[in-house]
Amino acid sequence: MHRVMKRLVGTLAAAAALTCASALAFAGCAGPTRPTPEGLQASRTPQDLAQSTGQQTPAELRARGWTCFSPPVPNLVVCSHPGQGVPVFGNPPPADRPATYSLWQFDGADNFIGTEILIRTDLYHGQACESTGQPYVFRPAIGYFECVHTTGH
Repeated sequence: MHRVMKRLVGTLAAAAALTCASALAFAGCAGPTRPTPEGLQASRTPQDLAQSTGQQTPAELRARGWTCFSPPVPNLVVCSHPGQGVPVFGNPPPADRPATYSLWQFDGADNFIGTEILIRTDLYHGQACESTGQPYVFRPAIGYFECVHTTGH
């Protein structure tokens, strides 16, 4: 039994080394790291913090091909990933519109609010919004039901 466990541990270690070696060939592989003194500075600006935490801003998303716009809601910016498009305003909405949209919402200061999920009216059947537990909100101007998954929910 001891020999079997020893062989298993050796096999797992070899697999881990091979995985890391493969990752190095493609994107780099590093072991656990410790915080650096630069990373522990308490006097960082929100923009510095956003960059260090990977939080994107609408300007950065636009530079990467996203479409960002300000809907008729004060202090709100909505971004759509490349190739998805944006909901069309109209009454009635176009028949060939997408089944769903997944959009990112930001406040007027470019702080990430959450992910906006839109479901076409003919596909919505009273599902609860996961972040609120309430039904999705109907947005008649675009013909979709909306749920916003806010950070932390």
